Amino acid sequence: MGEKLIDSPKDYTFGKRKNRWPWIIIGGVAAVILILVGGYLMYGKSDGLLGAGKPKRITESLPRVLDGVVVESEKANLFPLCVMIENHSSVRPQSGLSQAGVVYEALAEGGITRFLVIFSVNGEMEFGPVRSARPYFVDLAREYNCLYVHAGGSPQGLEEIKNTAILDFDQFFKPYNFFRIPGLAYEHSLFSNLQKMQFGREAMKIKDRGTYESWQFKEDSPVVAPSQKSIKIDFSTSSYRVEYSYDKAQNSYTRSQGGVVSIDKNNNAKIAPKNVAVMFTSSTLFDELRRNITVVGEGKLIIFEDGQAITGTWKKISPESRLQFLNSEGAVIKLNRGHTWVEVVDVPEKNISY
Repeated sequence: MGEKLIDSPKDYTFGKRKNRWPWIIIGGVAAVILILVGGYLMYGKSDGLLGAGKPKRITESLPRVLDGVVVESEKANLFPLCVMIENHSSVRPQSGLSQAGVVYEALAEGGITRFLVIFSVNGEMEFGPVRSARPYFVDLAREYNCLYVHAGGSPQGLEEIKNTAILDFDQFFKPYNFFRIPGLAYEHSLFSNLQKMQFGREAMKIKDRGTYESWQFKEDSPVVAPSQKSIKIDFSTSSYRVEYSYDKAQNSYTRSQGGVVSIDKNNNAKIAPKNVAVMFTSSTLFDELRRNITVVGEGKLIIFEDGQAITGTWKKISPESRLQFLNSEGAVIKLNRGHTWVEVVDVPEKNISY
């Protein structure tokens, strides 16, 4: 006969045999819950157990050196590009203007204005049409220690480049960093993009950070009752008549030229700078066509920002020094964060109204 099994009294409760499995299951579930809760508290919501130990990335923001716009710190001081972009009435709208931090407009020849466009952004943005250099634009570009991008130039413009330490990026000698758009007149068809400029800069062993002085910037502070709602500048013919209309809701100035609102061909964005600086100057002629506009020295200034006009003086003591905007008391005028358009005006003051 086999051995008789004897139940232990511990296996019974109130005369009934205990069933241990529910307690085992409950204990296991409780243990899993404790593990999950502990992991959640230790590693946080976003990382979970699979991301245990990963540090969270903290992105610092800084004002961009070029225009004061607050951006991620690694984008705050990208190496600047100074690009010559034409403004013949037949090429509008141009590409890239809405992404510029600063744009200078001045007369070239035949009553036609031209732009010096300053970029401090990255990506693959297309810009153009790219045109030739002029000496006064070279002097304005030198303060940025930038890559000066152009396609040839006037004899005086090329001589100015030759005699300075500006980082010259001439399409005539770097054709592979540019391209032409089919269907456009040859002289209006030259374009490039930021990626091609990056390749060119890296080939020249130029670092990716700027080394120029920033203007002083502030937060928007629009006046309750704007005193200047419209600015008009007659450079020459009606095709080159510029008008800025103050948009109180956006605290910006919508730009028009030749009676048409200016836009960026890349994205159809309106050109609406936060600040418009009108610097009055003078010019002489190198020859019967080419102007020599004074941009080194000082002269009368009007800054339009926040719906008001601030009169003062512009000052640039050398080609390498930063252009300064001073109020009537000689203090630096702080600009709103964002796009600034500088109108270099060497025409009679009667051609400007506001």
